[in-house]
Amino acid sequence: MNVDSDAIKATLAQHELFEMASLPGRTNHILAGVLVPLVWEPELHVVLTVRSPELRVHPGEPCFPGGRREDGDDDLLATALREAEEELGIRGPELLGRLSSVPLYTTDHRIEPFVAAVRQSEMVANRAEVESILRLPAAELLQQPQWDAIPWIHEGEEALSPVFPWQGHLIYGATAHTLYELLGVVATTMGVGVPPLVPGRFTWQDAIPDFVAPWD
Repeated sequence: MNVDSDAIKATLAQHELFEMASLPGRTNHILAGVLVPLVWEPELHVVLTVRSPELRVHPGEPCFPGGRREDGDDDLLATALREAEEELGIRGPELLGRLSSVPLYTTDHRIEPFVAAVRQSEMVANRAEVESILRLPAAELLQQPQWDAIPWIHEGEEALSPVFPWQGHLIYGATAHTLYELLGVVATTMGVGVPPLVPGRFTWQDAIPDFVAPWD
């Protein structure tokens, strides 16, 4: 079960974007351009990084390559491309489309994700920023009977926040929401369903040990 980049690009062109409201106690006004790299090895894999534990912001967290816009960036896409090259050596990826804007709880950032096909399967981690590279097989994830989630309250309504345990790491928060949305796009392209979100195995303390829910 596999799809090519043209099929995903066509699905993304029809995909409806949403903008999640700022989270409790946050303005989420700081925009960050991130790249969501896709590689075929030969099956479709989604690439994430594990941030260096030496970084001041979000140390040791799984995430997509990206960051804040700098003066030389024409737009947030340029930011995402620059950061992907700096962090992983990615050059000349094929832009496939956009995913939705997602706020972070732990800072005032908001990620703006761009999906791209990366032809180079060998990426090199910049050790100053990236501890390791994660490659998640899309078909394998979609074949799981269910996905983990953590309950939370969003705009007064109970919701589920997806989390993905992978190779000793827990992908959570904005990164997990973006991955969840992307896998939904891939599922649509493949003509398969998305596993249901099921709470119970993880809490926010598993992801952020000193987390205190603002809605408790």
